Amino acid sequence: MSKIMVLGCGLMGPTVAKDCAEDKGVSKVLACDIDEEKLRKAEEFVSNPKLETSVLSVTDHDALVEKMKGFDVVVNATAAKFSIGILEAAMEAGVNVVDLGGGSYPLEGDLYGRVEKAGITAIPGCGVDPGLIDILCGYGMDLMDEVDGVHFACGGLPMDPEPPLDYKIVFGGTRMPIRPGKVPMILDGEQVEVDRYDDLEPVYIEGLKDMEAFYDGFPSSLLKLCKERGVKVFKGKTVRYAGYVDKLMFLLDLGVIGKEPVTYQGGEIVPLDFFHELIYPIIKFDEAEGDRDLTVLLTRVEGMKGESEMIVTYEMVDYYDEEKGVTSMAKTTGYTAAIVARMLARGAFPQKGIQWPVRIVKGELFRELMGSLRERGVEVTENILTTTGL
Repeated sequence: MSKIMVLGCGLMGPTVAKDCAEDKGVSKVLACDIDEEKLRKAEEFVSNPKLETSVLSVTDHDALVEKMKGFDVVVNATAAKFSIGILEAAMEAGVNVVDLGGGSYPLEGDLYGRVEKAGITAIPGCGVDPGLIDILCGYGMDLMDEVDGVHFACGGLPMDPEPPLDYKIVFGGTRMPIRPGKVPMILDGEQVEVDRYDDLEPVYIEGLKDMEAFYDGFPSSLLKLCKERGVKVFKGKTVRYAGYVDKLMFLLDLGVIGKEPVTYQGGEIVPLDFFHELIYPIIKFDEAEGDRDLTVLLTRVEGMKGESEMIVTYEMVDYYDEEKGVTSMAKTTGYTAAIVARMLARGAFPQKGIQWPVRIVKGELFRELMGSLRERGVEVTENILTTTGL
């Protein structure tokens, strides 16, 4: 019987805790957060005698290490900025880690050897993006002898978009993901830096308001795998409702979301910080007020299998679960992490060190993950097109 610890009880953590507590192979779930009110709400939501809660700050290293001892897996559902500190504590406690985020983890370096030497397995980037996106693209790539292109677009959105931005924060935190700058892609076989928010393309889904997808991302394990496989084109994008980028660029051009301090009434303020404070009440996701969300996931892998051209696509449009009261983002992110955490707890991943989902969730484990998600109402459609000359 497995014991699982969940750090963070915001929008994702309670769903991870509930899914683990309801599994017959789990004997105990400990949910931790610094906020007592969040713990109370999590306890009410999970409603399972296997669940225990504890007030804990993930920045208190010694207390974190002590709490971790005796658990099989720790699931990090806090902000990505805490990931490495949590990993350090897990190494000291000798506990495996599943992390919903992946951006704080390096893709190589001394940390890999240290985690392996500690005798634990850490699986970062184990949500929907990163996570499910990578796993699906990797599975499509494994079907081919040569991979030419890997494309994906993903986004969490409100079901009923409202102006001015047609956007709600469905993942967590209090700040919109506004990050003007460069992101890595692969074009013509070379890794290049492109402008985030560029290469805008329309996304049409029946019954929903028109959407758009734009360059977004960070140096990821999927990007690294694509480089190893000699992929000619790799494009990762975020999905928002149509018009989002134009509005963002307008604000950027005005300096309203600038990062440089400006003088105002004798003091200094950072426009972006002020903007986040101003806009949060409008874009806060509030289930109690009737907010509902959806998640769009689109992947396309192109290549060759023998003498045949092959295209593999995976598509998902997921919606808020009214019966269980679970957001779509928590379903696609939290369930993915919870399922993989239980796999890790039972020994399905014997590899030690930092192991990215795209490299280890394969074969029967891939089919188990997809079947488990389907049982939880998360449906992914696979299409394979093979073209052979006569």
